[in-house]
Amino acid sequence: MPELPEVETVVRELREEICGDIISSVEIFRNNPIVQGDPDTFQEQLCGRKFMDVRRRAKYLIFNLEPKRYLVAHLRMTGKFIVSDSLPEPTKYNRVWFNLKSGRLMIFDDIRCFGTLEVYDDLADSKSLQKLGIEPLSNAMTPDYFKKRLAFSKREIKPVLLDQKVVAGLGNIYVSEILFRSRIHPQRSTGSITKKEWSLIIKHTKYILKAAIKNNGT
Repeated sequence: MPELPEVETVVRELREEICGDIISSVEIFRNNPIVQGDPDTFQEQLCGRKFMDVRRRAKYLIFNLEPKRYLVAHLRMTGKFIVSDSLPEPTKYNRVWFNLKSGRLMIFDDIRCFGTLEVYDDLADSKSLQKLGIEPLSNAMTPDYFKKRLAFSKREIKPVLLDQKVVAGLGNIYVSEILFRSRIHPQRSTGSITKKEWSLIIKHTKYILKAAIKNNGT
C-alpha cells in the first residue's frame, strides 16, 4: 500500500496537472470505489465543479472543489490516478473517468478494486478522517505526545507506529526503517521507550519521510 511519501508525490503531481480545471462529466465503469454506494448521486455531486487544490491527510487524497465540496480518495493496494488526453474507450482496470473541461481525463484506475472514492460537503462528516492521529511531519509529533498517550501501554512499538489513530500515514516500509535507524527493536513495549528514544524516533521519522518525498517515494 502507498504510504505517506508515495501519496504526497501523487498529490503534488496532480495539483500541477488539474488545478483550475473543471469536471464536465463523470463516467463510472465499476461501482466498487464509490463508498457511499450511489453512483448517480456521486456523478451529480461532482459535475461542474472546479479543482481548487489537492492535498493529503495521512494516506488520503483530498480534492478541494468549488463550489465548496470535497472528493476524498484512498488508493489502498493498487489504486492510482492517471491524467491523460481523451481516450476512445476505458482500459481493463479503469474504474472511473473524470472528464475535464480542458478535454483531458483524470482516470481512477485500480486492479484489485480496494481503493475508495467519497464525496463530502464537510470533511468533518468523514468518519475515516476524524479517526486519524497526528501527522508525522507536523509540530504535534513530540516526545511528550507519545509519553502522555502511551506511558502505560504494553503494546509493541512497531504496531503503535503503524496505528493510524496514533500516527497517520506511516506503513511497514518506513516504520521498519525508522526503528532500524533509531536502534530500537520493533517488539519493545512503548511503555519502555524513554523520552530520548522518542526524540530519536521523531528525528528519523521526519528525516526519512522528507528524503522519500524528495525521491518521489520508494
